Amino acid sequence: MIRKVPGLDAMEEAIGRAVEMGRPIYYSTGVGSLDGGDMPMTMAGMTLLGYSASLAASRGAELRYIAAVPQLVPIAEDMLRTAYRDAYKPEQITFVPSQVALMSTIVGTYEREKPAANFLLGALYWETVVIAEAGARAGAMQVGGTGRLYQVPFVVALCDYSLIGEELLAAGAYVSREPSQLGSILASDIIRFITIALIIIYVIGSLFGVDASTILRF
Repeated sequence: MIRKVPGLDAMEEAIGRAVEMGRPIYYSTGVGSLDGGDMPMTMAGMTLLGYSASLAASRGAELRYIAAVPQLVPIAEDMLRTAYRDAYKPEQITFVPSQVALMSTIVGTYEREKPAANFLLGALYWETVVIAEAGARAGAMQVGGTGRLYQVPFVVALCDYSLIGEELLAAGAYVSREPSQLGSILASDIIRFITIALIIIYVIGSLFGVDASTILRF
């Protein structure tokens, strides 16, 4: 059984906060595309968008998505239409043509509307610090996540909860329940546990003067 990622509970809490405050939830996947190394993180972010939209719609909160990648707009539109059905409004999705436009749009929007929650999940670039800072200034509860290590410090410093590295992919797999994704995450967890166990055996053996390599041969 795959582990549940704590960040998912934080997203549910943030949506509940938005309902109580009567303010919107904003979601962004940054400028990561569906190409190359960005694809797994972007797809995980989009899967979590669908999850967030379903939760928000079921509780009467409004979720809005700001996109800077045109290929993601129809995917997001389908997800929000499915979640909100007749309550869906086209203005819930905003498309901007560049990274700079994304940052300036979000800074201005957050300053005006003071969202209750801000989700920043995907293949993030240097827009991370600007978007997360805007959310912090607006007083939003923030959940951020990316697999880009050089953006992780900004996510950890500015967001209330973070999904670091493979946690983002694990969260997407947990939500999607796609067998191939679940199997991949489960296999990586098993390998990690085995590796940790071997390290512990080696350290304990070294402390007692035992050559751990002889133990591991058996």
